[in-house]
Amino acid sequence: MVSIPLLPFSSLLSEETGFLRSGGQDWDRFPKIQVTLDLEFPPECYGVRVADETMSPVLQPGMVGVFSVREKHESALMAIFSIGIQEEPPRIRKVLKNETGQETGGSKKTVARKSFMTPTPLHIPGSRVSPIADSTHRMIYLKTFADSEAVTLVPADKLLWMHPLVRVLKSEEYRT
Repeated sequence: MVSIPLLPFSSLLSEETGFLRSGGQDWDRFPKIQVTLDLEFPPECYGVRVADETMSPVLQPGMVGVFSVREKHESALMAIFSIGIQEEPPRIRKVLKNETGQETGGSKKTVARKSFMTPTPLHIPGSRVSPIADSTHRMIYLKTFADSEAVTLVPADKLLWMHPLVRVLKSEEYRT
């Protein structure tokens, strides 16, 4: 059987946040779940037990989302990620759009169109360069499945990690 560390995502978790941000190194300090099925998992995975309805019907309470520290972003099931944001509890969300400029899948992302424009009196007439840094326009668009209309924008500089969902375990497929 495969053992996977089980992390709680209920608070700021400074220890776990640092652990996940660094890519995980000491998995032994977390409680484990035993996967009862003969399944293969990528190296350096961790599980998060779903406690609420925000990701229903994909992730329902009692299920465990298994996330990989090392997998590429394109491998995420249904574009769902474990996301760490500065000074906020970790979240499990669907990523609608990622404008961080991070390399994904071994190829550089092309320059994306800016999501918004900020009027400023600092524009110099005739200048071809905006005084507003491109980094201010880099956002990640997140949403839950439960609220079909709500989209949350997170500035890329606030992002600590994005780990792709690689498997969903139902309660009968694992034991604690």
